[in-house]
Amino acid sequence: MQNLQDTLVKRMYACAALGEDIFSALEPLAHTYPEVLFGVQAQCFCRLKTHHLAFWNCDDGFEQDMREGESVNPFPALMDAAAFDEVIYSERFISPDQVKRSEFYERVLSRQNKCDRSRGIILHRRGTDGAVITATMPERFVGQEDDELCAMLEFIKPSFQSAFALGLELERRRFECDDQLFWLERIPSAAFVLDHGLHVALANQRGEAVLRKGEGVLVDRSVSLSSKCRFHRAHIERSVHMARSTQMPQVPCVLQSEERASMIFAAVPLETLMATQPYLDCFLGEFQPVLCILIDPADLPVTDVQMLQSYLSISLREAELVRCLVGGLSMRETADKMQISYNTARNHLARITEKVGFVSQSELVRFASDLAARIPS
Repeated sequence: MQNLQDTLVKRMYACAALGEDIFSALEPLAHTYPEVLFGVQAQCFCRLKTHHLAFWNCDDGFEQDMREGESVNPFPALMDAAAFDEVIYSERFISPDQVKRSEFYERVLSRQNKCDRSRGIILHRRGTDGAVITATMPERFVGQEDDELCAMLEFIKPSFQSAFALGLELERRRFECDDQLFWLERIPSAAFVLDHGLHVALANQRGEAVLRKGEGVLVDRSVSLSSKCRFHRAHIERSVHMARSTQMPQVPCVLQSEERASMIFAAVPLETLMATQPYLDCFLGEFQPVLCILIDPADLPVTDVQMLQSYLSISLREAELVRCLVGGLSMRETADKMQISYNTARNHLARITEKVGFVSQSELVRFASDLAARIPS
């Protein structure tokens, strides 16, 4: 018994830490009690809507029976009635005889070993959504085996809840934005990354300047993207919501203004690094990063030299040299155009390649040419 308890706890934590399906953690328990139906479920216990189902020890088609009978399932409501720190014993809320007289028993449970009661560990509960591990027993599952299983569930409950919380927190952190990930500074317009809701997690320099002015868009006290104009706020909210819900870039909307030049707002969903486990989706809510771009026609264009200076982190004079080389001039022709000596031009080139980590002039020119082609000025 102790070995099985330790195995279950270790497997649950491993699944949570590695982002794997916690369903596999129940395999040793399912093999030990083959008569018991074990499941992992994420459901809305108010509207009886199922987000995710997975079961061990069931017949083919049982999951489909569960989905078809979800509207008459009496068990999800117990997630709301029971205390989070207690194992759910269904007979404390609804007797096995009541279960057998229910439509749910007739349509679903009677086909699966005539199960009439259930045990549950609430893994997480938020609003009317909950995730739970269930053990549903047939009427003949009584005595010592029943007592042992109940003791097992009581023992593993706190560890399973902690492991689920760990997995959920790790998943949330994957959605936190990293400035090295999104390369915002390479976008030649004001740009923001919203990590959840309208919360601004990152902004490039142009975006920060726009937010400081607070003329077209601004951030409110909760650091959420907003505007003084309620019509603009509505456009922004709708565009971001649609980007998240459809996972598709949205058609840019015009934020018209009588006081200044109209601006264009666009929202683009950013793909995450890996797929989220389905039983976590309903708890992550709007933790889906969205890239928002604000194009202001009044912005002065950035020259090629300024772009190279900014993206390569080099001086203005060094950027001029790179532009000449990208334009096809030789080193001597570049020196003549810049009115410097050939040796000074070579020294400039050596400093540039050292700063950006390239070992040759041709490698630097290829990179700068590709940069100019991909990022408009």
